Amino acid sequence: MKSIITVILVLLTASALSADYGVAKFTNPICGAADPCIVKNPDGPGYWYVYSTNRDICVEYALSPGEFNFRGDNKVFSVTPGTDCAGALWAPELHRLGGKWYIYFTAADDKSIHRLFVVSGDDPMKPFGDLKCMGDHNGKNAIDQTVFEHKGRLYTCYSVIRDNAQWIMIAEMKSPWEFKTQPVYLTHPLYDWETVGQPTNEGPVVLKRNGKIYLIFSAAAGYDDAYSLGVLTYKGGNILNPDNWKKHPEPILTGRGNIRGTGHCTFTKDAEGNDWCVFHCNRPHTEENMGRWVPRFLCLQPVVWINDFPTFSPVVEKPKYFKYER
Repeated sequence: MKSIITVILVLLTASALSADYGVAKFTNPICGAADPCIVKNPDGPGYWYVYSTNRDICVEYALSPGEFNFRGDNKVFSVTPGTDCAGALWAPELHRLGGKWYIYFTAADDKSIHRLFVVSGDDPMKPFGDLKCMGDHNGKNAIDQTVFEHKGRLYTCYSVIRDNAQWIMIAEMKSPWEFKTQPVYLTHPLYDWETVGQPTNEGPVVLKRNGKIYLIFSAAAGYDDAYSLGVLTYKGGNILNPDNWKKHPEPILTGRGNIRGTGHCTFTKDAEGNDWCVFHCNRPHTEENMGRWVPRFLCLQPVVWINDFPTFSPVVEKPKYFKYER
């Protein structure tokens, strides 16, 4: 019996050593940031943080999300004055498709019309190029583009203005920079929590679990403390048919205490494969700045899966722990 126990202990120790994990301790909010995107390296340890400085896209690398420096010195793409991609660059998202890296983002021309753009590259830390414009929406803003794959096909979602509200559209892609189908309206603000300040559905991003697909989106005005995250569940069938998606009647992430305006998220994974939500927040508005944009900050929150449905424990500022590969 003693020998068997010894063997088990040796195996457990070897297993623990083979998973060379570090543990990062952090407290929300982590740093100043808006529309954050953190991507786990699919080929080894580490994470890339992709963000905008309004005129540039910057990428940083770190072993854990709590170790970024946010210096803005590694610029991988910059806007060009006098073009359709002249400024007001925001919401970059990094995706690897077919072995190549792409950054999707929104930028404005000199007349402040925002369009959808994508650039490509072979290394997230090196310059991206081959700029492609996927257009606006009937001469009005098209923003917050994301892409996802389903059954070998590529799809995109983004937000547009319709009937004085922000709607989310969906389309199939022919390539990472071309539409294959005409975009269709997928979802618009329905519930009270989606209409605070301004009726808004924006910032779509896809989260998958055990064959299920969820579209997480931001709702209410981005400059309001009520900004929150909602979710659509794909029910099956034609993924481009809005009837095949169901909106959850309540938000799945809202602010509390000193962390408000919890929205515009992406998702990443820790070393053990657990899902984490990367989102921005703001400090509570005061009477002086009510209804105005205020500084936003990056936060991390673990996803709690209940019957394969994404939920979140209440957002708190106390320390959290994030396991990462060394």
